[in-house]
Amino acid sequence: MTTSPVAGRPAPPPSSAGQVPDKNKWAVKPLNDGKLAYALPAEWKSGALHHKIAKEHLSSIAEQLTPAWNSTNPPLQTAARKFWNLCWTVAGESVGQAVAMAGPGGSPNPHRPLMVSLGPHSPANDPGMNFDPDTEPVPDGSGVRRMDDVSLALKDLENAWRKAAGADGGRGVYDAALWTTLHRHLQSAHTAAQRVDRKDRVLYPPLREQWVYDATTRQNLRKGLTPFPDPAQGLRLFVEARRNAPSIAAYADSDDEAASATVAAVVGERRVTLTLTAAERNVHHVCVRHTLAFFDFTDASRPRPVNTFWPDVRTFDDASALTVALLPGIGRSCLRELDRVQGNVAKAGDWLDEVLEISNEDVDGRLVFYNVQITEVGGTDAAPEVSAVIESFAPDGPDGPGFTRGDLDLIAGKL
Repeated sequence: MTTSPVAGRPAPPPSSAGQVPDKNKWAVKPLNDGKLAYALPAEWKSGALHHKIAKEHLSSIAEQLTPAWNSTNPPLQTAARKFWNLCWTVAGESVGQAVAMAGPGGSPNPHRPLMVSLGPHSPANDPGMNFDPDTEPVPDGSGVRRMDDVSLALKDLENAWRKAAGADGGRGVYDAALWTTLHRHLQSAHTAAQRVDRKDRVLYPPLREQWVYDATTRQNLRKGLTPFPDPAQGLRLFVEARRNAPSIAAYADSDDEAASATVAAVVGERRVTLTLTAAERNVHHVCVRHTLAFFDFTDASRPRPVNTFWPDVRTFDDASALTVALLPGIGRSCLRELDRVQGNVAKAGDWLDEVLEISNEDVDGRLVFYNVQITEVGGTDAAPEVSAVIESFAPDGPDGPGFTRGDLDLIAGKL
């Protein structure tokens, strides 16, 4: 047994993490009670806990930690137990005690306060399994944002884990060096978190600045790494981009193909081929919703509390070229998301009309939001051939600015 510094008790060995525990076993009582220590904005209601690293990824770490913890290889066992011991140290007394008392079927990871961020329920841009950092404005007034130090360290931890899990042809390499690396990054996150005074409370204070609330749709949204210029800066960006902008009206209702990509991957136990297309009207939609040059300020039906913009799209050809560049990566992402949400359905035909909408997705180095609908499922059940249409895509990180509905209304009045 290793000994946890939490009250000097032995740290229980990790479980196999064969399944993600249910919500009540993840959200252990001390964390739920911890929300009561803060006065939250009315639109947050009782508040919710948002994982920076997805629970599914934490469970996959725990699944590999069990054999490493039990390994007969001394360096591997030592590194794994050192990492697990740090998990308990970081968790703290109240959380560690609650997890230890959960018994069989309890959470395989001590639920770490630094791993969650207190915010509103059901944000409009919930990233699913993607990394969900806490962010802050760079203090230069430009509106550029950056991850806080805790999120930077946890992102390094996730990157190291994903690299190891994908090594050796996808079989994974979970050696002593990996657990030592994870320990280093977790220790960095813990050190950064300790700089924040939480006055003996379980949870760290909510970072209200990083959240936007839209009264029109009653949606909350995390700003993430999207830069947020002020309205005066935004007005200058729109004026410059719209100078001599050509008309794109001819493409609004065109079903002509603008871009297409075909990708393949295993979804569940099926070998799936996905053909993702964008018609010119889909590219037009991206232009009028997500470009500075063509944004339609008269459209009152905008569904999102924040619109983000591709700043370098000045013509329809620019938008088409961007679509061509992004489509293969978005297609691969669609197959990963389909595997996550629908991989075990009885028949592939049940995927028909499924809508895949995901935020904060890394598409070949760009963070992107996209919306894709499956329009046809053919081939065989063992090897489906799936057709899908991309309805929209937008920057979801530093590649383009974001503006709230209120800021866009202010800018519209001055254009």
